[in-house]
Amino acid sequence: MNKKLSIIIVALVAIVVFGFQYLNHTGPFADINSEQNGDTYTVKRVVDGDTIIVSKAGKEDERVRLIGVDTPETVKPNTPVQPYGKEASDFTKKHLTNQTVRLEYDREKTDRYGRTLAYVWLGDDMFNVMLAKEGLARAKFYAPNDKYRILIEQAQKEAQKKQLNIWER
Repeated sequence: MNKKLSIIIVALVAIVVFGFQYLNHTGPFADINSEQNGDTYTVKRVVDGDTIIVSKAGKEDERVRLIGVDTPETVKPNTPVQPYGKEASDFTKKHLTNQTVRLEYDREKTDRYGRTLAYVWLGDDMFNVMLAKEGLARAKFYAPNDKYRILIEQAQKEAQKKQLNIWER
């Protein structure tokens, strides 16, 4: 085996091993905010498709912006309600209102507006992915928060292929 082929094989093995560890939250990637990645809350109110208010006993209510998704606007000042904004908001209300959810954080826990940034887990399902898969949100990421970029972008591609909601032609 020549030296070039050996280097390529070693590189591919490393990519597979680290990729597996990343997706399964083990190895060198496991500790990214791991002490915070299990906080459970009750969804008190839905602001719009990608923003919710959560509560936890003994704590102030928290405004949470879902990471990796952007739904059409419904409540932004001086902005008309955008197509499928109401549907996205209604979908979020239907699935999250009064539900217990787990918030998972990425590298930055808050944005410049003071909102908590999180992936929202409803049981074993990530709600951020659900929105994209239904065609009710576009994948949108702000560095450095991109832990689940591949999953959310794949969900968006599925919705685009099916021409669901915001992707209908």
